[in-house]
Amino acid sequence: MEGRLRSWLIAGLAVVALPSVGCKFFQKDETTLPNAMMPVNAQQASNGGWFGSKKPVYGPVQEQVPMRDANGAKREFKADTYSAFADAELEMAYDENVRPDLDRDSLIDVSRRKFQEALKRDPKSKQALLGLGKLYTWAGDRERAMQAYAEAQKAHPGDKDIAWAVSRSCVKFEDWAGATTACDAALKLDPENRTYMKAKGYFLARQDKWDAAFDTLLNVMQESEARTFLGRTLVGVGRTQDGMAQLQMALKANPNNEIAQNIVAQLQEAQTAPVTNNPDVQLTGGTR
Repeated sequence: MEGRLRSWLIAGLAVVALPSVGCKFFQKDETTLPNAMMPVNAQQASNGGWFGSKKPVYGPVQEQVPMRDANGAKREFKADTYSAFADAELEMAYDENVRPDLDRDSLIDVSRRKFQEALKRDPKSKQALLGLGKLYTWAGDRERAMQAYAEAQKAHPGDKDIAWAVSRSCVKFEDWAGATTACDAALKLDPENRTYMKAKGYFLARQDKWDAAFDTLLNVMQESEARTFLGRTLVGVGRTQDGMAQLQMALKANPNNEIAQNIVAQLQEAQTAPVTNNPDVQLTGGTR
Protein backbone atom coordinates (compact mmCIF):
# COMPACT_ATOMS: atom_id res chain seq x y z
CA MET A 1 0.00 0.00 0.00
CA GLU A 2 2.69 2.47 0.98
CA GLY A 3 4.65 1.73 -2.17
CA ARG A 4 1.63 2.48 -4.35
CA LEU A 5 0.99 5.73 -2.47
CA ARG A 6 4.58 6.87 -2.95
CA SER A 7 4.26 6.10 -6.67
CA TRP A 8 1.06 8.15 -6.76
CA LEU A 9 2.82 11.03 -5.06
CA ILE A 10 5.68 11.08 -7.54
CA ALA A 11 3.24 11.15 -10.44
CA GLY A 12 1.21 13.86 -8.75
CA LEU A 13 4.25 16.02 -8.14
CA ALA A 14 5.20 15.82 -11.78
CA VAL A 15 1.79 17.14 -12.77
CA VAL A 16 1.07 19.59 -9.94
CA ALA A 17 4.14 20.76 -8.07
CA LEU A 18 6.88 20.95 -10.67
CA PRO A 19 5.23 23.46 -13.04
CA SER A 20 4.84 25.85 -10.13
CA VAL A 21 8.46 25.66 -9.11
CA GLY A 22 10.16 27.06 -12.18
CA CYS A 23 13.58 26.72 -10.56
CA LYS A 24 16.50 26.26 -12.94
CA PHE A 25 19.58 25.18 -11.08
CA PHE A 26 21.77 25.82 -14.11
CA GLN A 27 20.76 28.54 -16.56
CA LYS A 28 22.10 29.26 -20.03
CA ASP A 29 22.55 32.94 -19.27
CA GLU A 30 25.34 33.10 -16.70
CA THR A 31 24.73 36.78 -15.96
CA THR A 32 21.42 36.27 -14.19
CA LEU A 33 20.83 35.58 -10.54
CA PRO A 34 20.48 31.80 -10.01
CA ASN A 35 16.82 31.01 -9.47
CA ALA A 36 17.88 27.96 -7.51
CA MET A 37 18.84 30.15 -4.57
CA MET A 38 15.38 31.65 -4.34
CA PRO A 39 12.40 30.12 -2.55
CA VAL A 40 9.73 28.83 -4.91
CA ASN A 41 7.32 31.49 -6.18
CA ALA A 42 9.71 34.26 -5.20
CA GLN A 43 8.75 36.08 -8.38
CA GLN A 44 5.15 36.17 -7.12
CA ALA A 45 6.08 37.59 -3.73
CA SER A 46 4.57 40.95 -2.89
CA ASN A 47 3.27 43.01 -0.01
CA GLY A 48 6.12 41.87 2.19
CA GLY A 49 5.13 38.19 2.12
CA TRP A 50 5.62 34.98 0.24
CA PHE A 51 2.00 34.00 -0.26
CA GLY A 52 1.80 35.02 -3.92
CA SER A 53 0.73 38.18 -5.66
CA LYS A 54 -2.98 37.77 -5.08
CA LYS A 55 -4.89 37.73 -1.83
CA PRO A 56 -5.99 34.13 -1.23
CA VAL A 57 -9.64 33.23 -1.58
CA TYR A 58 -10.63 30.97 1.26
CA GLY A 59 -12.64 27.82 0.84
CA PRO A 60 -12.75 24.25 2.11
CA VAL A 61 -9.54 22.27 1.91
CA GLN A 62 -9.12 18.51 1.88
CA GLU A 63 -5.92 16.65 2.62
CA GLN A 64 -4.43 15.32 -0.58
CA VAL A 65 -3.69 11.97 1.06
CA PRO A 66 -6.17 11.10 3.87
CA MET A 67 -4.47 9.90 7.01
CA ARG A 68 -7.27 7.38 7.63
CA ASP A 69 -8.55 4.61 5.39
CA ALA A 70 -12.15 3.98 4.35
CA ASN A 71 -12.84 2.18 7.64
CA GLY A 72 -11.56 5.05 9.77
CA ALA A 73 -8.34 3.30 10.77
CA LYS A 74 -5.27 5.51 10.91
CA ARG A 75 -2.77 4.83 8.17
CA GLU A 76 0.86 4.39 9.10
CA PHE A 77 3.66 5.70 6.91
CA LYS A 78 7.40 6.05 7.18
CA ALA A 79 8.87 9.45 8.03
CA ASP A 80 10.02 10.16 4.47
CA THR A 81 6.56 9.36 3.13
CA TYR A 82 4.91 11.84 5.50
CA SER A 83 7.51 14.42 4.48
CA ALA A 84 6.92 13.82 0.78
CA PHE A 85 3.17 14.29 1.22
CA ALA A 86 3.79 17.42 3.31
CA ASP A 87 6.14 18.93 0.76
CA ALA A 88 3.69 18.34 -2.09
CA GLU A 89 0.91 20.04 -0.14
CA LEU A 90 3.18 22.95 0.78
CA GLU A 91 3.99 23.48 -2.90
CA MET A 92 0.29 23.47 -3.75
CA ALA A 93 -0.50 25.93 -0.96
CA TYR A 94 1.70 28.51 -2.67
CA ASP A 95 0.72 27.69 -6.25
CA GLU A 96 -2.21 29.82 -7.36
CA ASN A 97 -2.59 27.76 -10.53
CA VAL A 98 -3.57 24.58 -8.71
CA ARG A 99 -6.71 25.52 -6.75
CA PRO A 100 -7.66 29.18 -6.70
CA ASP A 101 -10.40 28.51 -4.13
CA LEU A 102 -8.30 26.68 -1.57
CA ASP A 103 -7.77 27.85 2.00
CA ARG A 104 -4.02 28.36 1.91
CA ASP A 105 -3.57 28.66 5.65
CA SER A 106 -5.38 25.37 6.23
CA LEU A 107 -3.27 23.58 3.65
CA ILE A 108 -0.09 25.01 5.16
CA ASP A 109 -1.23 23.70 8.56
CA VAL A 110 -1.88 20.28 7.00
CA SER A 111 1.65 20.31 5.62
CA ARG A 112 3.15 21.40 8.95
CA ARG A 113 1.38 18.62 10.85
CA LYS A 114 2.67 16.00 8.43
CA PHE A 115 6.25 17.25 8.75
CA GLN A 116 5.82 17.07 12.53
CA GLU A 117 4.31 13.59 12.23
CA ALA A 118 7.38 12.55 10.25
CA LEU A 119 9.63 13.84 13.04
CA LYS A 120 7.72 11.77 15.59
CA ARG A 121 8.79 8.70 13.63
CA ASP A 122 12.30 9.93 12.91
CA PRO A 123 13.44 12.97 14.94
CA LYS A 124 16.51 13.26 12.71
CA SER A 125 14.66 13.13 9.39
CA LYS A 126 16.56 15.47 7.08
CA GLN A 127 13.62 15.76 4.70
CA ALA A 128 11.20 16.73 7.46
CA LEU A 129 13.53 19.23 9.12
CA LEU A 130 14.34 20.91 5.82
CA GLY A 131 10.65 20.89 4.97
CA LEU A 132 9.73 22.66 8.19
CA GLY A 133 12.51 25.16 7.63
CA LYS A 134 11.15 25.91 4.17
CA LEU A 135 7.58 26.14 5.44
CA TYR A 136 8.48 28.66 8.13
CA THR A 137 10.72 30.60 5.74
CA TRP A 138 7.94 31.02 3.21
CA ALA A 139 5.58 32.05 6.01
CA GLY A 140 8.05 34.72 7.17
CA ASP A 141 8.73 33.08 10.55
CA ARG A 142 12.50 33.35 10.68
CA GLU A 143 12.92 32.18 14.27
CA ARG A 144 11.18 28.87 13.71
CA ALA A 145 12.86 28.42 10.34
CA MET A 146 16.32 28.76 11.86
CA GLN A 147 15.37 26.44 14.71
CA ALA A 148 14.44 23.77 12.18
CA TYR A 149 17.67 24.26 10.23
CA ALA A 150 19.73 24.19 13.44
CA GLU A 151 18.17 20.84 14.33
CA ALA A 152 18.94 19.60 10.82
CA GLN A 153 22.58 20.69 11.10
CA LYS A 154 22.87 19.04 14.51
CA ALA A 155 21.49 15.77 13.16
CA HIS A 156 23.42 15.93 9.88
CA PRO A 157 26.69 17.84 10.35
CA GLY A 158 28.61 18.65 7.22
CA ASP A 159 25.61 18.44 4.89
CA LYS A 160 25.80 20.87 1.95
CA ASP A 161 22.06 20.72 1.26
CA ILE A 162 21.31 22.05 4.73
CA ALA A 163 23.89 24.84 4.44
CA TRP A 164 22.38 25.83 1.09
CA ALA A 165 18.86 25.78 2.54
CA VAL A 166 19.99 28.16 5.29
CA SER A 167 21.49 30.46 2.66
CA ARG A 168 18.23 30.52 0.69
CA SER A 169 16.28 31.22 3.85
CA CYS A 170 18.51 34.22 4.59
CA VAL A 171 17.71 35.56 1.12
CA LYS A 172 14.03 35.70 2.01
CA PHE A 173 14.85 37.94 4.97
CA GLU A 174 17.44 39.96 3.01
CA ASP A 175 20.17 38.92 5.42
CA TRP A 176 22.97 39.06 2.88
CA ALA A 177 25.77 38.55 5.41
CA GLY A 178 24.03 35.46 6.77
CA ALA A 179 23.40 34.20 3.25
CA THR A 180 27.10 34.63 2.44
CA THR A 181 28.21 32.75 5.56
CA ALA A 182 25.87 29.85 4.85
CA CYS A 183 26.89 29.83 1.20
CA ASP A 184 30.55 29.64 2.23
CA ALA A 185 29.70 26.60 4.34
CA ALA A 186 28.05 24.97 1.32
CA LEU A 187 31.02 25.83 -0.90
CA LYS A 188 33.43 24.33 1.60
CA LEU A 189 31.58 21.04 1.12
CA ASP A 190 31.18 21.42 -2.66
CA PRO A 191 33.88 23.87 -3.89
CA GLU A 192 33.08 23.53 -7.60
CA ASN A 193 29.34 24.15 -7.33
CA ARG A 194 28.58 26.88 -9.87
CA THR A 195 25.19 27.77 -8.40
CA TYR A 196 26.67 28.34 -4.93
CA MET A 197 29.54 30.42 -6.33
CA LYS A 198 27.27 32.55 -8.47
CA ALA A 199 24.92 33.14 -5.53
CA LYS A 200 27.82 34.13 -3.30
CA GLY A 201 28.84 36.74 -5.85
CA TYR A 202 25.36 38.20 -5.71
CA PHE A 203 25.27 38.17 -1.89
CA LEU A 204 28.58 40.05 -1.77
CA ALA A 205 27.32 42.56 -4.29
CA ARG A 206 24.24 43.22 -2.20
CA GLN A 207 26.61 44.15 0.64
CA ASP A 208 28.42 46.63 -1.66
CA LYS A 209 31.47 44.38 -1.71
CA TRP A 210 31.85 44.79 -5.44
CA ASP A 211 35.50 43.79 -5.81
CA ALA A 212 34.99 40.63 -3.79
CA ALA A 213 31.84 39.89 -5.78
CA PHE A 214 33.70 40.31 -9.06
CA ASP A 215 36.55 38.03 -7.95
CA THR A 216 34.02 35.41 -6.84
CA LEU A 217 32.12 35.51 -10.11
CA LEU A 218 35.34 35.05 -12.10
CA ASN A 219 35.43 31.49 -10.72
CA VAL A 220 32.40 30.57 -12.84
CA MET A 221 32.29 33.03 -15.74
CA GLN A 222 34.40 35.22 -18.00
CA GLU A 223 35.16 38.86 -17.17
CA SER A 224 32.54 40.22 -19.55
CA GLU A 225 29.83 38.00 -18.07
CA ALA A 226 30.87 38.89 -14.50
CA ARG A 227 30.69 42.61 -15.21
CA THR A 228 27.31 42.15 -16.89
CA PHE A 229 26.12 40.34 -13.78
CA LEU A 230 27.31 43.21 -11.56
CA GLY A 231 25.85 45.77 -13.93
CA ARG A 232 22.45 44.14 -13.75
CA THR A 233 22.66 43.99 -9.98
CA LEU A 234 23.59 47.67 -9.68
CA VAL A 235 20.79 48.75 -12.00
CA GLY A 236 18.40 46.55 -10.05
CA VAL A 237 19.16 48.38 -6.80
CA GLY A 238 18.82 51.80 -8.40
CA ARG A 239 22.49 52.59 -9.07
CA THR A 240 22.07 53.07 -12.80
CA GLN A 241 25.25 55.04 -13.50
CA ASP A 242 27.43 52.53 -11.65
CA GLY A 243 25.63 49.73 -13.46
CA MET A 244 26.25 51.41 -16.81
CA ALA A 245 29.95 51.67 -15.98
CA GLN A 246 30.12 47.92 -15.32
CA LEU A 247 28.25 47.18 -18.54
CA GLN A 248 30.60 49.35 -20.54
CA MET A 249 33.58 47.49 -19.05
CA ALA A 250 31.81 44.26 -19.98
CA LEU A 251 31.62 45.44 -23.59
CA LYS A 252 35.25 46.50 -23.51
CA ALA A 253 36.20 42.97 -22.43
CA ASN A 254 33.92 41.45 -25.07
CA PRO A 255 32.43 43.79 -27.68
CA ASN A 256 30.16 40.97 -28.88
CA ASN A 257 28.39 40.55 -25.53
CA GLU A 258 24.79 40.80 -26.78
CA ILE A 259 23.26 40.82 -23.31
CA ALA A 260 25.32 43.83 -22.21
CA GLN A 261 24.61 45.52 -25.55
CA ASN A 262 20.86 45.10 -25.09
CA ILE A 263 20.85 46.41 -21.52
CA VAL A 264 22.95 49.44 -22.44
CA ALA A 265 20.62 50.18 -25.35
CA GLN A 266 17.57 49.97 -23.09
CA LEU A 267 19.18 52.26 -20.52
CA GLN A 268 20.09 54.79 -23.15
CA GLU A 269 16.59 54.63 -24.59
CA ALA A 270 15.11 55.16 -21.13
CA GLN A 271 17.27 58.25 -20.63
CA THR A 272 16.05 59.83 -23.87
CA ALA A 273 12.44 58.65 -23.78
CA PRO A 274 9.69 61.16 -22.83
CA VAL A 275 8.34 60.94 -19.29
CA THR A 276 5.24 58.76 -19.01
CA ASN A 277 3.00 57.54 -16.23
CA ASN A 278 4.96 54.31 -16.20
CA PRO A 279 8.67 55.19 -16.39
CA ASP A 280 9.90 51.78 -15.24
CA VAL A 281 11.97 49.90 -17.79
CA GLN A 282 12.25 46.14 -17.58
CA LEU A 283 15.77 45.12 -18.49
CA THR A 284 15.75 41.72 -20.09
CA GLY A 285 19.09 41.81 -21.87
CA GLY A 286 18.41 38.52 -23.60
CA THR A 287 17.33 35.08 -22.46
CA ARG A 288 16.93 34.91 -18.71
